Amino acid sequence: MRAAPSYGTALALLLLASLPAAAQPPPRGPDPDWPCVQRLVPRLSAAALWPGPGPDGDWRAEAEVAALVGRLAPRTISEAEGVAAIGSFVAPLDAVARRRLLPLAFAGALEATNRQRDALIEQIRRFARRQRDLAERVRELEAELRPGPEDPAARAELEQRHGFAARSFIEAERTMRYACEAPVRLETRLGGYVRALRAALPDR
Repeated sequence: MRAAPSYGTALALLLLASLPAAAQPPPRGPDPDWPCVQRLVPRLSAAALWPGPGPDGDWRAEAEVAALVGRLAPRTISEAEGVAAIGSFVAPLDAVARRRLLPLAFAGALEATNRQRDALIEQIRRFARRQRDLAERVRELEAELRPGPEDPAARAELEQRHGFAARSFIEAERTMRYACEAPVRLETRLGGYVRALRAALPDR
């Protein structure tokens, strides 16, 4: 007669009860490597954010603009801090300088944001591929557990491996949900920058 389930077995089976649905997420879009509920927007376009005249020239060629973009770009900078930096940049400018420099500042902020989003999106895709591999490993261990080896030591070792894999998957899913918010936070911050720059344009 098979022994009563151990605590490890009970934990593994409890994880099994909740895991399959999470381990096999439904398709959320045309990209199989995009696991987020947020719609994937590969690139943010200038036309959608800046309906006025575009920049005339390269933002890097203007030292003051390049310095401003350098202050706005780091991910550690909050939207409020970035908007304050824009305010300090704009304050001494006359109308002519604002018309010329603010579109350049927008172009620099957009480029920096897209570069950061590109890196984040690729990280999320790699994470999603690892999650699929881990989910497959959990399913393989689940199959081995049912009915599983008769030998108590072998079964305990298998339960331990399965429990570890299942917990790793669930913890990684929590990390995934947080990671999926990172591109959104960048988009939101850029939106704040755009509003501040457009508000400072003369003859709006």
